[in-house]
Amino acid sequence: MSDQPTPTGDPTPGGTTTEVVRLAYPVVLSMLAHTVMGLVDTLFMGWVSTDAQAAVGLGSIVAWSFASLFTGTISAVNTFVAQHYGAGQLSRCGKAAWHGLALAAIGSVILVTVGAPLVSRMVQLFGADAAVGTIAASYSFIRVAGGPVICFEMALNSFMRGIGDTRTPMKVAIGMMVINVPLNYLLVFGGLGLQGTGPDGAAYATVIAGGLGVAVLFALFLRRRWREELGTGWPGGLQVSEIYALLRVGLPIGIHWMLEMVTWTVFTVIVARFGAVSLAAHNIVLQVLHLSFMPGVAISIAATTLVGQGLGAADKAAARRAAISSLGVAVLFMTLMGGCLLLTGGWIGERFSTDVRVVELVGQLFVYAACFQLFDALGMVSGGVLRGAGITRFPMVVSLSCAAVLFGPLVWLFAFRLDGGVVGAWAAMTVYICVLGTILALRVRGRSWLDVDLVVGH
Repeated sequence: MSDQPTPTGDPTPGGTTTEVVRLAYPVVLSMLAHTVMGLVDTLFMGWVSTDAQAAVGLGSIVAWSFASLFTGTISAVNTFVAQHYGAGQLSRCGKAAWHGLALAAIGSVILVTVGAPLVSRMVQLFGADAAVGTIAASYSFIRVAGGPVICFEMALNSFMRGIGDTRTPMKVAIGMMVINVPLNYLLVFGGLGLQGTGPDGAAYATVIAGGLGVAVLFALFLRRRWREELGTGWPGGLQVSEIYALLRVGLPIGIHWMLEMVTWTVFTVIVARFGAVSLAAHNIVLQVLHLSFMPGVAISIAATTLVGQGLGAADKAAARRAAISSLGVAVLFMTLMGGCLLLTGGWIGERFSTDVRVVELVGQLFVYAACFQLFDALGMVSGGVLRGAGITRFPMVVSLSCAAVLFGPLVWLFAFRLDGGVVGAWAAMTVYICVLGTILALRVRGRSWLDVDLVVGH
């Protein structure tokens, strides 16, 4: 297992900056691959119609907002596997993964039977015109009905990340991205005897590419070496108590992830009320922010793995080093990104739009985006550190509280009451992110997370 760190007994200090980077960069590439799949859908729909392009964007947002509850919950497999791996309980890593797969199966049933019909109706709440709404409803229905793919992908990826192998999910994600392009063309426009189905074809292509990726991940999960060393073979039965334990730790993560998606979605809906210029500038800034957001998420995943392994090995020093290293890398990167956004905001706006009003507004919004980069890094990675320790309710409660007490009231005050418009709305979002990040970072700084009971027993 050359791609994974050695469990207990390794004399080399764990939790170093090198380890954080080694684990994080493949996650960044994995996320980029999934982002490209979404961009391919958007690109192909531009060749179909403007309505189709708008509908696919809307359908994707709604579908992901719903699915994030389930993927976030299942991601708890990372915490359990990392702690088992660090404790040297290698055979229990595979068992934890199988219980995660069982949880993924439960989530899949809910997504197919309840989620898909519900999400297609939710699209209508966004006030899109009839043509766009009809296409978006059909697209989102297919994506959520294909939810089993992302549920099982998350369970398998989380197992691999828990043992420190982030390269395998990266390679599979890149393969999915490559397969998605010809599938999109064939299923959207037709060819090789297939009937093109327009926007629905884009959804089918994404689900099929994902399904093939899951098949590869599952085959690798069952490889002989992992069966012998990590117990990935069928354990002979599943325990309800183990599934409940995963759900107890994972559900707060799922709620937290869904809340973040819903917050940004509602934020975009609010901005849309200020007109096309405001919405265009807002969307440009959000697209660019993915460049700083994805590495932050990747580093938080690395933090979860390294902290979990350190605590599992009863090596608090390694767990603390992992937390400090992860925070340091994220803060450095995202602060530099903030500086770049501050200096080049106007130039970036000119690359995306020829409308002077949009360009000027993009420059203003990038000022706020630059201001919260540091705090966004603190919040994301601190959340990852706490997840590694099995602490998931605290981030959820803090996020819910900040959204209710700060985000909503401040958007009303800055954007509407004080007539700040989209700039006021972004000012409110900046305060929300800064406060949330500070609270989570203070919890990590307090070190009490080093003494919590592990989610796995010794």
